[in-house]
Amino acid sequence: MVMIPAYNEEGTVGKVVKSTLALYPDFKVVVIDDGSEDRTAKRAEEAGADVVSLPFHCGGSIAVQTGYLIAAKNGYDYLVKIDADGQHKPDEIPKMLGPLTDNAADITVGSRYIAPETNEGSVVREGGRVFSSTIVSMFPNIGVTDVTSGMRAWNRRAIEILLSEYMDRGLIDDSVFWIAETLVASRKGLCLTEVPIKTLDRERGESKSFSFGKKLLYPVRLLLAFVEEIRGPR
Repeated sequence: MVMIPAYNEEGTVGKVVKSTLALYPDFKVVVIDDGSEDRTAKRAEEAGADVVSLPFHCGGSIAVQTGYLIAAKNGYDYLVKIDADGQHKPDEIPKMLGPLTDNAADITVGSRYIAPETNEGSVVREGGRVFSSTIVSMFPNIGVTDVTSGMRAWNRRAIEILLSEYMDRGLIDDSVFWIAETLVASRKGLCLTEVPIKTLDRERGESKSFSFGKKLLYPVRLLLAFVEEIRGPR
């Protein structure tokens, strides 16, 4: 199953769905419409996706966990996430699935920095990545260069373990969700590996998870996520 969380992405979600289904007609493509105020759901349905619409805007972390629930309930062996804004290339999905189908990992993270010459980012974003990766590297057995990457894939074991963990936790802020999940995966003994990917520029709009205000608060939220993981679930 391929999940595509989307919030107000009517301009790009249809193209992402169509290109994914054109490459993998036997895959189930599910768009998680996170309470969009535009025609995101309609455009996704027209392109051929199954659409699950949340009743209001819940945030990216809830949209992603909704995707986990759908995959678990329907018995999918593998789940892949790509963005609705066109930044992730559907033709790299097999690369994401490879370590899972080979039983070499439970979670695959698409890294934009294994081959840094292929991806350029702003000074602020690069600084945030380095800061995040430095904090996460304090945990044992985590060698992740792109801990904030949202192009990920999971096997069934990982999905079930993560879902169980999230039942015991409070709401995780979108901006640190992937970091928190990476730390949880390490604590739970899930094997995580990275594969190189190339991301494209957003065709429209701006990042929902990293608004200006969230960028200012990001270091604080990151440290809180770190402390929360040290304490473990309540």
